[in-house]
Amino acid sequence: MTYELAGLGIRPAPFGCAMPTYSIPTAEFMKRTTKDQRQAGFSTLELLVVVAMSLIITAIAVPSYRNTVAYLRAAGDVRALNGLVAQAKMRAAASFTHVRVYADLTGNSYDFQVWYKAGTCWVAESDRNIPPTCLPTGKLSTAALNLSQGDTFGLGTHIAVGPTLGQTTAAQADPCLDNGGSAISNTACIVFNSRGIPIASDNSPIAKDALYLTNGVVVNGVTVSATGSIQSWTTPASSANWHAQ
Repeated sequence: MTYELAGLGIRPAPFGCAMPTYSIPTAEFMKRTTKDQRQAGFSTLELLVVVAMSLIITAIAVPSYRNTVAYLRAAGDVRALNGLVAQAKMRAAASFTHVRVYADLTGNSYDFQVWYKAGTCWVAESDRNIPPTCLPTGKLSTAALNLSQGDTFGLGTHIAVGPTLGQTTAAQADPCLDNGGSAISNTACIVFNSRGIPIASDNSPIAKDALYLTNGVVVNGVTVSATGSIQSWTTPASSANWHAQ
């Protein structure tokens, strides 16, 4: 017997020591244990603590997220405006005519228009017809762009100082002119002559031209100097603290 147990890997108990006893779990015991495990979970107090923490984190994160989204939208719009203004300057010099970026201040949309000398009217830059179609007064082309949701043309209520010495008082560019030379209300135009120099409504060179947009969080702008230099700017909407972009 001793050798058989040793062959099975079990050593006999030393003399004078009792053999260890083993208990086999009964089916009832295992059933009760499984039931207890299924009933384990979180208490009501623990759930309330988790919910409260979630609400606090959300209250902190949501305003920051909204401000970030607003900043990114305004930054995207000012980059698009900057690119269109630069394109207008180059097109004016290349075509030897006047070219403008037309901003509808109430519709919050903007367009790229070229002066058609033969027709003595403004036409859409995207118009490839011969001859091109004159744009009606106050009408934008089908290629006009819109500002992002929440962005509007303007400076808000706290920004009165411009970003450069050439514009000590922040203001939109002069109103756009219709085909007959009359000002169109609620519009602003940055106009370049055939030399790529920004001009006022009377065709005289202007020291500083600009278009501004805001969303209540930031105010962004594109300025053009008398030399044709184009620069994008941004400032918090609460106070004028301009930084070049």
